[in-house]
Amino acid sequence: MGIVLDFQKGRRHLLAKRAFRNWGRRFTDQFDEDTSLSALSDGTLGLLIRGGEENLLPIYDLILSVLGMGSGARFYDLEGSEKMYVMDISIFLLDQLRFESMKRLGWVEDFPTRHISLLDLVEQFGEHFSSRRHETPFLSPSHALYGEYEKTFEGDRSLFVRRLIPEALQAYIRESEKS
Repeated sequence: MGIVLDFQKGRRHLLAKRAFRNWGRRFTDQFDEDTSLSALSDGTLGLLIRGGEENLLPIYDLILSVLGMGSGARFYDLEGSEKMYVMDISIFLLDQLRFESMKRLGWVEDFPTRHISLLDLVEQFGEHFSSRRHETPFLSPSHALYGEYEKTFEGDRSLFVRRLIPEALQAYIRESEKS
């Protein structure tokens, strides 16, 4: 049994090396198979949450590497269904990264995906996370708009939190650039 566990651990370690190869060149963090949203430095998170073509490339790179489809630059050569799947995962990851920035600002409560490794978020997207991709964390009671949030119909609270994302991005990027 020990051999099987060592093999799985070794396979996962190699997957992390491949998946984070380009991240190690771009960011100052150390990445491994256990790297989660909560483990990212403020600077790395500040770059990843921006979105846009240039900042999505590392996310595509992570996804394609984990799925065994090559590097992020290959994203543009993917066929329709593969490209849509990678886009679904990238939108999911971008949301989770942005929720992490909101958590660090104290705007939202803790949420489960922030403690799951980035490798698992990608690998298990289809079977575990795709059905939960529209979920959002709860707004923190300390947030200035919490009273309004509480009065909002429960089914609309997710949208309420999502509407705060642009303001949160600006606040987080400002804060991360100070550090």
